[in-house]
Amino acid sequence: MKRFLHIIIYIGLFFCSLPMMASGDGGKFTVVLDAGHGGKDPGTIGSARTNREKDIALNITLEVGRLLNSSNANVQVVYTRSTDVFIELGRRAEIANKAKADLFVSIHVNSLPKEAKHYASGVQSYTLSLKTVGTNLEVEKRENSVIALEGEAAKKYNYNASAESNIMYELMQDHDMKESVAFAKMAQNEMVRTGGRKDMGVKQANLAVLRLTYMPSVLLEVGYISTPSEEQFLMSKEGQRLMARSIYNAIASYVGQRTGKKVDPVKTDPAPAQVESQPAETAAPAAVSTPAKEAPTAKKTVYKVQVLAGSVKLKSNDKQFKGLKCEIHEKNGRYTYTYGSTATMDEAKKLRKSILDKFPEAFIVSFEE
Repeated sequence: MKRFLHIIIYIGLFFCSLPMMASGDGGKFTVVLDAGHGGKDPGTIGSARTNREKDIALNITLEVGRLLNSSNANVQVVYTRSTDVFIELGRRAEIANKAKADLFVSIHVNSLPKEAKHYASGVQSYTLSLKTVGTNLEVEKRENSVIALEGEAAKKYNYNASAESNIMYELMQDHDMKESVAFAKMAQNEMVRTGGRKDMGVKQANLAVLRLTYMPSVLLEVGYISTPSEEQFLMSKEGQRLMARSIYNAIASYVGQRTGKKVDPVKTDPAPAQVESQPAETAAPAAVSTPAKEAPTAKKTVYKVQVLAGSVKLKSNDKQFKGLKCEIHEKNGRYTYTYGSTATMDEAKKLRKSILDKFPEAFIVSFEE
């Protein structure tokens, strides 16, 4: 009976607190962007010690914030970190809660253990589950492992929670679960469609950083740094910009649906238009004529499918191309090899799909020409 009364009190407190979970600052839609790991916690590491999750996540996060700040006056952006510093999981959630955020987006990079006998590729979007799901146990272990670096501060996570506190968590999270799933689907769709990445689905896991937030919250895994082709993509500026645009587009769609104010997606990062100014027409001596200057030709974006990369230059008829006619690109002594060229992302996706039997790890890259 006493436990039942406790549960009733918890439920009453929860519903009384709902009005306090309103949108943040002056009617603006508040988005908290959380770059995973940082400082003494590098996150997962690629083939080189300098290829670190914390740096990739921060670069993508800052670019998402830049796009939001430059395009949406009705959106307030809050970062849990904007530099390479260590932030406790609880502190990240506290920042979001104090900001009365409408959406919390945590950006991470995936990895398989070194002993794994195969490569994995693709993107995943996670929402909270209070029950451990076996298929996501490795993700839970990896993303929650930072707790070990927090010392005494880690006690607040209390994973052996009482029945009453679990019910409280479930009520609070159920309030935002549908919204979290809705945004996760948007983000997953954009990372696949705009980013050209493999779809590994929307999943659930018991992740501490999501468990402690009181708003729709999603953790995004933007690719596998343990897979060579994805590592190269994630370490490239273009790859990071492409993933940032994907996440921005998802947030823009979500904000538009929730506020009724249309927010345009960003398909590419347009270069500033350079237009020659035209002076007012004036009388000029007949004997003098000035040839008109040609306006600079605007660059266009083309999409190609990258199939191979390495430090050795291959011949055009190398058997590693498996009969495909590929272009060779060189930068800083490193060679990348692409197949085809299209004007749109949709065409590039079809091109990539046509060669997946030969190159299952192929991915789409863009060039300015």
